[in-house]
Amino acid sequence: MTERKELSGEHNGLLLLEKRLFVSDAYLIIPIQNDGPEGQLSLRVNDEVVFQYNTNLASTIDTVDWYAFFSLECFRGMQAEITGLNVTEEGFDLIRQSNSIPSKNDLFVEKYRPQFHFTSRTGWLNDPNGLIYYQGEYHLFYQHNPTGLSWGNMTWGHAISHDLIRWRELPKVLFPNPETGTCFSGATFIDSKNQLRKKTGDEDVLVAFYLRTEIGLCLAYSNDRGRTFTDYELNPVLNHEGARIDTPRPFWHEPTKRWVAPTYDFFINSSGEKRRCVGFYSSSNLTEWRFESRVEQDGWGDELCGCVDFFELPVDQNPHNKKWVMILIDGSYIVGDFDGTTFYTLYGKSATTDDRISSLVIQGDYYGTMTWHNMPRDRRVQIAWMRNYETYPGMAFNQQMTIPSELTLHSTNCGPRLRMNPIRELEGLRKETHQWTDFNLSENDDLLRNIQANLLDLEIEFEPLKASTILFLIRGAQVSYDAQEQTLSACGVSAKLFPIEGSINLRILLDRTSIEIYGNDGRVYIPKVIFPEAKDTAIKLKSTKGEIKITYLRIHHLGSAWEDSPTTNDRQYSL
Repeated sequence: MTERKELSGEHNGLLLLEKRLFVSDAYLIIPIQNDGPEGQLSLRVNDEVVFQYNTNLASTIDTVDWYAFFSLECFRGMQAEITGLNVTEEGFDLIRQSNSIPSKNDLFVEKYRPQFHFTSRTGWLNDPNGLIYYQGEYHLFYQHNPTGLSWGNMTWGHAISHDLIRWRELPKVLFPNPETGTCFSGATFIDSKNQLRKKTGDEDVLVAFYLRTEIGLCLAYSNDRGRTFTDYELNPVLNHEGARIDTPRPFWHEPTKRWVAPTYDFFINSSGEKRRCVGFYSSSNLTEWRFESRVEQDGWGDELCGCVDFFELPVDQNPHNKKWVMILIDGSYIVGDFDGTTFYTLYGKSATTDDRISSLVIQGDYYGTMTWHNMPRDRRVQIAWMRNYETYPGMAFNQQMTIPSELTLHSTNCGPRLRMNPIRELEGLRKETHQWTDFNLSENDDLLRNIQANLLDLEIEFEPLKASTILFLIRGAQVSYDAQEQTLSACGVSAKLFPIEGSINLRILLDRTSIEIYGNDGRVYIPKVIFPEAKDTAIKLKSTKGEIKITYLRIHHLGSAWEDSPTTNDRQYSL
């Protein structure tokens, strides 16, 4: 039964609606109206706040654009209370329990739904968080707005995979709270020594280290392989008075036998001005953190030092020659040495952001990268938010991730440099291949006229003539290489790409709403979000100013990662 209350004071004149329910079903279903009036919705179970969201609740059944949903599995048999502020009675009455998700059979087949890039079933996503491998499962937590298509209400969404391609979306794990704030980015790690003293069974404890926006950096722990998290009772465990400290990336540093966490931090320079930095903190027990050093930036406000990633990689796959790599938010990076306290350049000085190497990522749609921790065989695989400022037209979700890419470190005349290439697991989606070898491409050739471009993995190697240009037109997206300028261009962005032993090779991945180009075995990477018309499935390959020798051209048609993914199984979602 719904109760009405007329509020005074801060919310004078607004209507507060409440309903109580006995939790009996799998999901709480919430109707969303994208352009509806902004209200507030909260859920309490056994008098404890589960979440509080600012949301555009539908006013009537006729104004529903899509449905948000939350798992209630862990609350079955309990008493719950839902409160709505500045919502209509008709819209509030549409909030209900259900054992199924509305229109679930329409999910993952929508016109603009990526088929091998991760997206949340509904709602907004941005930064990847807490990437970790544990007992056969890759965990992808992510910044998520479950009740809207724009940034806000930061929650940790959660998905798992056995191959980094086929994902199973699980219930959300960290929720906004009116007293402690929303849940910003962070990382997870395995507390194998039970230093937090929260282990209750046979499983090692997974610990999340993240920002609660109203109180500071916090810990949360899980005894069920990341399915649910409980906030540490003595939060926050780290603050820096004067500005936000954010995006911790903790890891165990074996030589010094302690935890180390690079963070998005700040300092006061010699002129008394605030400046951003990557601040290193250490701890022997996870709850008491001490400042150690910083990688300084002479700037403020551009978030360069946010979402920092920091890890060790072998140079040329030599396990006896490892270097530390710090990747900043724009993909630029620093290679150096780390003694557990201070990060040094290869020349032995304390690193600053002035020492960073230009990103191999050519700024298309890319932000907030992170790599998986604890991967088998010490692989280092990265994923990023494929940031785009357009809403996916007519969809109940917004934004996507890049394809996971493996990072490697290689010797060059300028020092060690990163490369990134699509993970080999992607090849498991290949269905049919067209292949050509050792031929000359002339200006009038129409080699690909009978091929439909939908989901593609394309590989090509060619020898560019001095004045030639090779051009792909793929569903309206243009990818070209200008031999005279030695420039790779795609969808409005360009990068220098120099021939290696006279040849250029490209790898192009095409999904329904994105195109990604890897140049010369991962020396350059261009990610772009696109919205082609459904009827435009043409792919063309052209040359200008003479013939171009093609060493090989392979076009692989890909299947959907969702066809046999557990995410499309309604019951498995709520386990």
